[in-house]
Amino acid sequence: MDNQEKITSNQLIAIMISLLIGIGILTLPRTVTEEAGPDGWLLVLAGGIIVIIISVVISRLGIMFPNQTVVEYGSTVLSKPLGILFSLGFFVYFVFFCSFEARVLAEVTKQLLLDRTPTEVIVGTLLLISTYLVRKDLATIGRMGEMIVPVFIIVPFLFLSAAIPGMDLTNLLPFMGTSPVRFLAGLGTIVTSYLGFETLLLFQPVMNRPRDAAKAMSVALGVVTVSYILAVIASVSIFGVYEIQRLTWPTFTMFRAIKIPGAFLENVHGVIMAIWVITVYMTLSIFFFAAVTVMGRLVKVREHAFTVLPLAFIIYFLAMVPDNIAVLYEYLDMFSIYLGVPFGFIFPLVIYITARIRRMGTEKKGGGKDEKSLEEGS
Repeated sequence: MDNQEKITSNQLIAIMISLLIGIGILTLPRTVTEEAGPDGWLLVLAGGIIVIIISVVISRLGIMFPNQTVVEYGSTVLSKPLGILFSLGFFVYFVFFCSFEARVLAEVTKQLLLDRTPTEVIVGTLLLISTYLVRKDLATIGRMGEMIVPVFIIVPFLFLSAAIPGMDLTNLLPFMGTSPVRFLAGLGTIVTSYLGFETLLLFQPVMNRPRDAAKAMSVALGVVTVSYILAVIASVSIFGVYEIQRLTWPTFTMFRAIKIPGAFLENVHGVIMAIWVITVYMTLSIFFFAAVTVMGRLVKVREHAFTVLPLAFIIYFLAMVPDNIAVLYEYLDMFSIYLGVPFGFIFPLVIYITARIRRMGTEKKGGGKDEKSLEEGS
């Protein structure tokens, strides 16, 4: 898997934006208002800043251990048994993430578009289409992201501009009325909406300029944070804090309420739905590729294509486990807390701090020769 075409910083930005704006944005306005009321958008901002800081730490690991993913340097820093255990956990984490993405997309599509289509058919079709993209390399996914990202960033913002006359910004008051204790407690919930950024642990070695990873991640996460903030502000301004907490998918409901002047486009939410489906397809494909990458690094294969289809069947069966949408979101909440937070935030920090304490890794400055080569442990 080391003979992949290198990706550019712009492609990494596109990949990360595609990855992060997925199923989480559907329920985000409700989640943050439950935690912080009208200050929910401030919670999103704080969460974005935290995730940017963690992504910079992860990028430092990529520089300390060039041409290695977390699968390799995790075993070096933590010891081989712990490193393998950590990598297996990462693999399980990505597989479960894929199953949730596929099932949520199926449920939303079934309720809003294809009410007669069985959930099994939607999930199966999505996974089969994803296998085609995942069998390629990361650069192919990056090029696709570069084409798609401008569409699902610009078009929704244009539609939101039509909703400005119907917004009541007094719904965002009182400003900073949330207690510090409640606000800090809400941070644990909001940061899970940014899960996916940790794939940098696997993708940085594939960059043609790995040292630009921190800058690229900051741009991508900045775009995602602004998108989340606008979605929350618009939703709360239109529905209010209490009404929004009664909606299953407040973001979609908001777009259904938008009326375009002149009525040249009556079905706004249909367009948004189509864009969102493509976005989630990209999210699923990238997580799928991350799972295949971890597996390939663990078993040390150079060609990952033959592992894609068997893994798709595993994801399919996991996606069909929840009985209904209520159980699905209950499982998703538990997944975010018990797997998302450790693998997205805690473990990368543990590896970085341990590597620093043990004085491991190699750092370069200015792209020149090594200025400092430090011992490696086992």
